[in-house]
Amino acid sequence: MDFRPVPARRFIHSMIGMDRKDLYEDKKRKENFIPLMRDDLGYMMQAENDSERKIFLTHSEIYKALDSNQAEIKYGHNGVAQQALRAAFGDQKWSDFDDKPHLQTIALWREKMLQKYADECELKRKRLPFSENALKPFLRKWRKDVIGDLIDLDEEEEKGRADQAEEIIVFKRPTAKTFKRWHDMYYGCDMDVMALLPRHHGPGPKLFSFKPASIAFAHKEAMGYLDRSRPTKAHTYRNYLAALQQHNKTVAVHRQVEKVSRKKFEAMIANFDAFHVVASRLGEKFAIRKFMAIRRSFTVLAPGQRIEMDFVNVDLVSLLVETGIWAILPEDIQDKIPRQRIYFGAAIDVATRYILAFKASLVPNGASAVATIRMIMTDKRHLSTHVDAQTPWIGKIRPWFITHDNGSEFIAKKTQDVLRLARIEATRPPAGQPTCRPFIEKVFHSIGLLITPYFDGRTFHNVVAKGDYDPQRHASLLVEELIKIFIFAICDIYHNKPHEGLGGNTPHNAWVQACQEYEIDYPPGSAEMLQIFGHKVKRRVTPYGVTFMGITYDDPELQRMRTKYGEIDVWIKFDPEGVAQVAFKSDKGWFVARNTVGLDDTVTLAEWVAARNELRSHYATAAEQGLKVMYEAINRLRKIGEAATLRAGLSPRIPTEADFLKWETEVFGAWNVVASEDLPPLLQEGPLPDDPLHLGVVTNKPELFSKDKMEQAAQEAGEAEDDEDSETEEVISNFSKYDEEY
Repeated sequence: MDFRPVPARRFIHSMIGMDRKDLYEDKKRKENFIPLMRDDLGYMMQAENDSERKIFLTHSEIYKALDSNQAEIKYGHNGVAQQALRAAFGDQKWSDFDDKPHLQTIALWREKMLQKYADECELKRKRLPFSENALKPFLRKWRKDVIGDLIDLDEEEEKGRADQAEEIIVFKRPTAKTFKRWHDMYYGCDMDVMALLPRHHGPGPKLFSFKPASIAFAHKEAMGYLDRSRPTKAHTYRNYLAALQQHNKTVAVHRQVEKVSRKKFEAMIANFDAFHVVASRLGEKFAIRKFMAIRRSFTVLAPGQRIEMDFVNVDLVSLLVETGIWAILPEDIQDKIPRQRIYFGAAIDVATRYILAFKASLVPNGASAVATIRMIMTDKRHLSTHVDAQTPWIGKIRPWFITHDNGSEFIAKKTQDVLRLARIEATRPPAGQPTCRPFIEKVFHSIGLLITPYFDGRTFHNVVAKGDYDPQRHASLLVEELIKIFIFAICDIYHNKPHEGLGGNTPHNAWVQACQEYEIDYPPGSAEMLQIFGHKVKRRVTPYGVTFMGITYDDPELQRMRTKYGEIDVWIKFDPEGVAQVAFKSDKGWFVARNTVGLDDTVTLAEWVAARNELRSHYATAAEQGLKVMYEAINRLRKIGEAATLRAGLSPRIPTEADFLKWETEVFGAWNVVASEDLPPLLQEGPLPDDPLHLGVVTNKPELFSKDKMEQAAQEAGEAEDDEDSETEEVISNFSKYDEEY
């Protein structure tokens, strides 16, 4: 029976969640606002620097501003946790301590000890006291466990000779008093590991009243304990006494209430629901983690409340066989497919079963895990357009909570640093218990059998045309074609197929409904994404600024540093998804420097490298330094769709920082771009290339991809009609040459 997808709901906008502890940065007004109250229409905002100035923004206005990068939300900026961290460390981030690894090691050691304490409390279903007698044996045991974990991790990651020694840094057992200080700092800052960084170079009368009014008044004041400012019980009781005194002054004598004892008052607090207390004081995501072992059936309703992420290791041939694609491939293609193991990484939102990320890699590592995390928080509509899917891939969110396994790609330092910088809570269920991640394990099985009816043997013709000269390159191209198929299946088949876990609803419709019913945390803006996912390198400050990939960036703060310290080396961060700006570190913190040549924000690093690589193949234009020639090269890539392929990031070979630096040396060298006055406008859209997904029954508009149209596009791009090996394909080959050593 033919698959008939359920009609997709029209997506308008999501409801963005904010409260008083967050900061709304309006880039258009160049002003910061604090959310005061929310209703069904929007938010009442108060200016950060003027309490009398208030504006009202609708949910639609907020979403459009965030989506167009005209605004940014800094979650928790005014909260107690981030204020405490700013008071202690200023604007420094975790990555700023990379040059002081001993401090990071101390903080991570302390965090592991605190995690052992939390696990023990969950196991015993009660909180262990912080007395020396009660905690000393546990601290000894946890210290040995942490050392054992380090030894096991070292044996798994390091390969070499048995006579080669390895060093593991361990620390002495803390006292119970010191451990409690760590505990209070860590949980007082929303479990941010930066809080653990070293910061130094007789019975009375029973006054209980049985009057209902007194009990009710005391209970109402005891609710003040359930606050994100986390007041102590003593502070809450003092507030109760002050409120009691004020209340009795304003009412008649016969309506006055009596005081309850502190013991009774704290007994009221102790009788509050434990989950509600933890969620109100420490946040819902911490409460879910704390009670997950007890309440495995806890209902997840809001998007981003729980996201499961995993990498599945499969044999390439086995995957093709199990999905039914192998049987429809011609024999000449079957013979050319190498035996290659690949890893598919995916992230799924548990509340809606919506797939938020899908990445492939030949060797999973920290870079591939980081790419998957970034995909959760980025717009993916260009991907669904690239594969000609009818349903747009609209899902993007800043997760509350991510659960993953104990794979090396997740426990890598790069991955953990990204999670900390993005302020995403993550947990690793015990090894060998896939039931703790019940949803992501089923995704590949549910998609595979739905793919085959939509494709025939022509699907992989590009693999034969381009990949048979190199087995490794051949495997890479095959994976790219397979990723396109999976993306099409995710958007048009899986997201529109009724899901049993949703009561017959579809993941797409469930996502649209949930985003309009529940508040979500909007993904970070471009500046924060640069801090989270940027790669750090050192560059020399010159009178023109700093230079990276042939682009010069400048800022008044850079010139102030040059004037004060001379031409020194500074740390910069570059983002492969946007080369129009970089971040740099001065003695006052991190700042953002814009390019000085007028480069557009839509240009990615992959496009920039490919365009320069194309110019190098033409002796007449290789020496030209104007931005105009680079824009013309980028437009040629965009017109034939190659730029869309680069932006899609379908290659299973994910570049690392070392790869980018090698490209800078080999492709750019001493070449620097200069500004041009007569810049051609950059194309935002263009016809797609001859893509296997646009053949046969996949598209209902085959005329858009006819031979005449493709030849016309080639002519407009300045390529010869009768040249079978086009310059663009040569550029792709050159760019792929640098891909091979990822």
